[in-house]
Amino acid sequence: MQEDLKSLRLFVAVADAGSLSGGAQRLSLALGAASRRIAEVERCAGVALFKRHARGVSATAAGDAFLLDARTVLSALDRLDAELGEFRRGIKGQVTVAANASTIAGRLPADLGAFLTLHPDLRIDLEERSSTGAVSAVAQGVCDIGIFEAGTPAHELERFDYCADRLVVLVARGHAVARRRRISVTEVLAYDMVALHEGTSLFRTLSAAALAAGVPLRLRMRVRRFDAMCRMVEQGIGVGVLPEAAIAPQLAAMRLRAVALDAPWAERRHLIGVRSMNALPVAAQSLLRHLTGA
Repeated sequence: MQEDLKSLRLFVAVADAGSLSGGAQRLSLALGAASRRIAEVERCAGVALFKRHARGVSATAAGDAFLLDARTVLSALDRLDAELGEFRRGIKGQVTVAANASTIAGRLPADLGAFLTLHPDLRIDLEERSSTGAVSAVAQGVCDIGIFEAGTPAHELERFDYCADRLVVLVARGHAVARRRRISVTEVLAYDMVALHEGTSLFRTLSAAALAAGVPLRLRMRVRRFDAMCRMVEQGIGVGVLPEAAIAPQLAAMRLRAVALDAPWAERRHLIGVRSMNALPVAAQSLLRHLTGA
């Protein structure tokens, strides 16, 4: 590849100089070596690219077309090399991340803040998606990095441990179980619920729990965000199941109580997924190492 680029640069230099010797001199090549390179370029092209005459050389019609494309390719490669040099030095870059709501409301902001403090010229494009949506975004090449709940089908991705969280039952302060320390799944399912929409892993978990218990899921209201769920629960509309770390600010500021949920699936893990660690841009590799503590 490097030799091909040298020949391409030589072709442009010869065309600009109007002579083989002038082009060779510009690239500090011996005349014989330059002549062999140009002959090889013409052999590969299958057509004469230069007309030789006493005063030097001039491009043929095919040579003019080749010269235009050669300049375009070399200009693009020079820009790419300059930009990659900045990436290699960690000067700048953009990383696209798709993450589920639980990590965005929990640990992820602090981790991203610490990373950007270390790399002030990097940019992060963060998009909130369901766990399934985060996996799909990475698999389709829409995002560099995806963060999703363990158990989400992601066989096509390389996966790394990220963090854990715990689900709790959120109730209004005056609720009948507000002073309880723990509550069983069966008891929770006996109450009207405020839940996230169907596309989320939390909704699938609750639906599976109701199916296993053989009882209907008593959905009183469905919302799309944790903060909306907290406001509805505070008004006594129903109980909610949410990650404890994600609702710490609401627990401190609102008339709410969190009760431990007695269920094996209440303890959750979240993973980071990429299509290929080695194929990631340098900036994305740096972020992945930061998030995984590598």
